[in-house]
Amino acid sequence: MCMGETDGKGASTSTRDDVARCANGCGKPGTKRCKGCKAAFYCSVACHKTHWKTGGHRAACRKTRAQVEAVRVTAEMVRSPTRDTSSVCIICLDVGDAPPIQSGCGCRGDAGLAHVDCRAEACAHRARGGIRDGWLSCGTCHQLYTGRMKLGLAETLWSIHQDGDEQSQERQWAAGVLAAALNDQGRCAESEAICREVRAVHRRMEQPDHRHVLSAARLLANALHDQGKHAEAEGLYREVLGAQRQELGRNDPATLGTVMNLANVAYAQGKLDEALAQYEDLRAIQERVLGADHLDTMTTTFNISATLSAQGKFGEAEMLLRKVLELQQRVLGKEHPAALTTTYCLCIVLFELSKDREAEIRCRDLLSAQQRLHGPDHPLTENASWLLDGMRTFDNEHTQPGSKLRDKHQSREGKGSVEIESSICSTTNYDGNDAAVPRR
Repeated sequence: MCMGETDGKGASTSTRDDVARCANGCGKPGTKRCKGCKAAFYCSVACHKTHWKTGGHRAACRKTRAQVEAVRVTAEMVRSPTRDTSSVCIICLDVGDAPPIQSGCGCRGDAGLAHVDCRAEACAHRARGGIRDGWLSCGTCHQLYTGRMKLGLAETLWSIHQDGDEQSQERQWAAGVLAAALNDQGRCAESEAICREVRAVHRRMEQPDHRHVLSAARLLANALHDQGKHAEAEGLYREVLGAQRQELGRNDPATLGTVMNLANVAYAQGKLDEALAQYEDLRAIQERVLGADHLDTMTTTFNISATLSAQGKFGEAEMLLRKVLELQQRVLGKEHPAALTTTYCLCIVLFELSKDREAEIRCRDLLSAQQRLHGPDHPLTENASWLLDGMRTFDNEHTQPGSKLRDKHQSREGKGSVEIESSICSTTNYDGNDAAVPRR
């Protein structure tokens, strides 16, 4: 609405041709606007006064002004130069006792900052309305939570259901969410213990929900695989895959996710040709069923690039990594964990191809992002720092092609791997219905 000209009697005259009708209900055009709420129009000062005294506008005007003032104060608080806006929770609009953390979803920058407790309260509210997926994915961008936020929400969810009936579906689902989050954080032994406990409960039940049985088996296989117990993991994956093909179909996303996990087992066992063939067959199905630009398809493409890198085919790996990274940055954002993982791997491939300048620029940006997200002492930050240092101090004259960072890695025992193969997507996200999507 335009402001109009003041008539000096508590209302303003509108300069619009397409004016509204008088709010007092007389039917005449409203050419004067209330200066208080700036939302109601009147044909005259008399109608304005009548509506104020007997028509209820007094209360409505005050309510509207209060709402406008609240928005103004909140905006000023967030914009204040004395306030660290990078630490404001997007939900409570405050710093709180501890600074908020990134949610690890697809919300960019400050829009992803939140306290775990604030997110948990919002998730619990949505769950009371029958939307329990709020514990897993953001209600704004609809992408899955990752990292510390995923673990924090999983721990809160478990605290709610931990003391409930061990055979209840809600408790089993919460246990699965926690097991998946722990495994993502590298706490695979804890994840394995939870999964074995859930499977023990299933054996004591007369008729357990078959979806939970499959999910527990798949989560246990994930934890075993990530601990290097590939033979046991493979057996569980094959058990789950058989049931999924029978109940969900061969082209269901959950079924395809288990096919990916079996290919990852072959990769981990050094069967690179077998793994590559399985990945390529899987990608062909995903492109037909889900589309070439679907994130699940891109995850498989990433794994193909990792396998090609392991075979020394860095040129082919580079092409695929650039394709994956472009999609991830467009859909998830440049600082999403999946996009940063792909950036890290692309830096390694570029350096192996002697594209040192681009590799170093990308690695510097990666290090800055990891420092902002995780701090200087996090393993991901340390890996990026070590990689950048390795690029700067490397002697090209004394290393065979394709082994530049592998040779430097020999002296980094106990500090974590810098090789692209260590970043391969190896498990799936848990959603409680055995219909998961691949994750980093």
